[in-house]
Amino acid sequence: MSEADVCIIGEAGYPYTLGGVSSWTDAFIRAAPDRTFHVVSMTISSQPLKPKFELPPNVTGVSDILLDVCTAGTQPKRRDAEAVEHMVSLIEDALTQASEEKFREFLGLLQSTNFVGSALLDSKPAWRAMEAVYQRALPTGPLVEFFWSWRFLARSLLAVASAPIPPAKVYHAVATGYAGLFGACAKVITGRPFALTEHGIYTNERRIELSVGDWLFESGAGGYEVRHRPVELRSMWQAAFQGFSRLAYDQADVITTQYTANQTYQLADGATAEKFHIIPNGIDADRFAAIEHSKSPRRPTVIMIGRIVPIKDTRTFIMAVAHLRELVSDVSAILIGPEDEDPAYAAGCRRLVEQLGIEDNISFLGRVPDVFDYLRASDVLVLTSISEAQPIALLEAAAMGLPTVSTDVGSCRELIEGFDADPVAGHGGIVVEVCNPRATAEALARILLDVDLKTQMGDVMRRRAANRYHKDRVSSIYAELYSGLTDEADAEAVA
Repeated sequence: MSEADVCIIGEAGYPYTLGGVSSWTDAFIRAAPDRTFHVVSMTISSQPLKPKFELPPNVTGVSDILLDVCTAGTQPKRRDAEAVEHMVSLIEDALTQASEEKFREFLGLLQSTNFVGSALLDSKPAWRAMEAVYQRALPTGPLVEFFWSWRFLARSLLAVASAPIPPAKVYHAVATGYAGLFGACAKVITGRPFALTEHGIYTNERRIELSVGDWLFESGAGGYEVRHRPVELRSMWQAAFQGFSRLAYDQADVITTQYTANQTYQLADGATAEKFHIIPNGIDADRFAAIEHSKSPRRPTVIMIGRIVPIKDTRTFIMAVAHLRELVSDVSAILIGPEDEDPAYAAGCRRLVEQLGIEDNISFLGRVPDVFDYLRASDVLVLTSISEAQPIALLEAAAMGLPTVSTDVGSCRELIEGFDADPVAGHGGIVVEVCNPRATAEALARILLDVDLKTQMGDVMRRRAANRYHKDRVSSIYAELYSGLTDEADAEAVA
C-alpha cells in the first residue's frame, strides 16, 4: 500500500452516507486535487458498504473498520491469565479515566501479545476481569445489561486499536469518538503527525442521544432523592465517549474547529488550548452564487434540509409551520432529508402533520437528486436543530443568497449576524431560541412578508459566504497546516 499524503478518518459517514460531515469530507478532498488521501471509515457490519459518493481520483484507497467486529488474535494459555486481566484493566481505563500512559502501554501490549477478541473478550480470565469492572462500575444494575454494553465498548476499542494503519504523512480525524481514537492509535504507533477537526462536539452529541435512548437500562435506585444518583449505563457510555475524546486530544498535534465557542467544550473535555486553531468550513461559493433563483410563480416557501431525527428537532419545524400558516396562509414548507435513521421518530413527525391539519402546507421529500433545484425555488432556509456545528447546508444556501432562520446553536449566530472584525456588516437572517415553534414562525413571517428585508438579508449572506467560507481560502489554510506538521515531524526524525 503506497503512502498517502493524508489519511482522513471519519465515523459512520464518507463515502457511505450523504450529508453533513460526509459532504464536507468529499468537498475537502476535491478542493486539494494535488494531495492524495486514504479514507478510513468507521462503521458497523449491518451498514451496507455501498458508496453514495463517487470517489475523487486523488483517493488512493478506502479502509473500513467494523466497530462490532474484532479479530480473534492469539488464543491465551493458562499462564497468560494475569496478562489478560491486566490488559482488561487497561481497557477499563481507556473507557473511564483515559490515562495517556496506560493507553500507550495498552497499544504496546496489544502489538506484542496479539491478544484481541479471544483473549480479552472470550476467555475465562477476561470474564473474571469483566466481573470486577462490573462491581466497580454498575453494582446497582443487572450483570447482563452491563455485559452487553461492556462487550460492545471493549470490542469497538479493540477493533479500532488492532486495525491496520494505512501509511500516510499525516493522519486527520474529522471527529473525536472512534475516528479520533484511531488517529490517536496512529500517532502512538507510527509517530506521524495527527490533526483533529471537530465539527460538532462529539461528547455533547452523544450525551443528547444517550439522554433520550430507551434501550438503556435504568435501575431506578435513586428514586426521587436528589442527592443520590447511582451510576447508570448512560454514565458508563458517556464516560467511554469522553475517554475516547480525551485520548484523541492528548495525541493530536493540532485541534481545529470552525468557531471559538466549540473550544470551551473542548477545554472542558481535556483539550489543550495551545493546540487550538480556528478553520471554518469551505464551500464552492462561486458555484453556488451562480445558481439563479427561480422566477416561476410559487407560494411563499421555506425549506429545511437534514435527517429526520431528534437532534434536528423536526417536530419544532412542523409546529412552527402550523403557527406560520396563521401569519402567511398560503405558505409552503419543504422537508428534505432521509427518514431511515430513526423511522419511529420520522413516523411520529408525519402523524404530527396530520394532527395539526397542515398536510397542504408541508411536504416530506426524502432524499432528492439535486437539492439546489429546491433551494433556488425557496425563500428562507430553516434550521431548528438542538445541536449543530457549522452546517454545510446553511453555508451553501448563504452562498446562493438565501436568508436563514436558525436556532442559536453552533456557529449559526456568527454565520447569520457576523463575527468580530467581519468585513460584511448586517444580519443575513434571524436567530431564535431552541425548541420555540412560535418564535421560529414569527421570524419566518417577518422575512416572508418583507421583500426588501428578504433581499437585503440574502445579499448579506451571499457576501459573507464568499468572503470567509470560500473553499480556496480554507484549502490553503489546511495546506499550510499539513506542511508545517510534516516539516516538523521530518526534522525530528532526522535529528
